[in-house]
Amino acid sequence: MAKISKPTTNRKGAPPPEFEAPTNLTRSSDQDLRPLNFKVPAAFKREFKAYANEMDMSMVSLLMTCFEQYKNSR
Repeated sequence: MAKISKPTTNRKGAPPPEFEAPTNLTRSSDQDLRPLNFKVPAAFKREFKAYANEMDMSMVSLLMTCFEQYKNSR
């Protein structure tokens, strides 16, 4: 009967790296832009985008301005 020798390589792979502190626990700055996803009717989007373009504003700045005005009126 033939003798089978043990494999010379480690089949388990490399050991895990040393503990690294997670990077997702720090709070981002309030000035960083974050996605805000919601659906609106296509006609509303076209009108909103056209109005923002007419006012030479981005859609984000128009939304933020509208929200500030809404909060101040309540």
